[in-house]
Amino acid sequence: MASHSAPSLPPAFQAHLRELVLPDAVAWSNYLSLPGVIEHTSWGDVSVEALQRQIVDHARNTRCRRWAILDSDDQLLGTVGLNDIDIEHHRAELAYDLSPAHQGRGLATGAARAVIAWAQAALGCVRIQATVLDSNLRSIAVLERAGMQREGLLQSYRHVRGRPRDFWMYAHTHPRLHCGQGEDRAAP
Repeated sequence: MASHSAPSLPPAFQAHLRELVLPDAVAWSNYLSLPGVIEHTSWGDVSVEALQRQIVDHARNTRCRRWAILDSDDQLLGTVGLNDIDIEHHRAELAYDLSPAHQGRGLATGAARAVIAWAQAALGCVRIQATVLDSNLRSIAVLERAGMQREGLLQSYRHVRGRPRDFWMYAHTHPRLHCGQGEDRAAP
């Protein structure tokens, strides 16, 4: 996959995106480790070491991209990115997290919108999807504000802390690139 610049956030957020680097793992781990932050997510190990391994894996793997969300002082506010990028099928999966201190001002929604637009323009993605634990009401609201549509419930989709959990599937399809149902079939 070709290297592309990072998505950009609107100036009103007074924040920007850049590729994650190893030192980001400390601040990332600090806020993910706060009580309740990962309660309604499928996050597992959020130690500094585990997150450093993830940063290295993202840097080496062309099937994922992850950016740090930074304030004007380059302090980590959260992360946003794409997992399971599939160039052949023009799709990817959106992922994000945000420090509790920076929630509630539209930053996650703005970052999600920026990454969706970037994936469509830079990668030609027609479909951006996201899975969200059925109890994660804040994240469901972010996805809906970002213009994603709920497609259905994935029962026992992923084990979370030792037990099977249900996840909602959301998707955003590019309106000009989406061929629609049946348009690629021959006429009767």
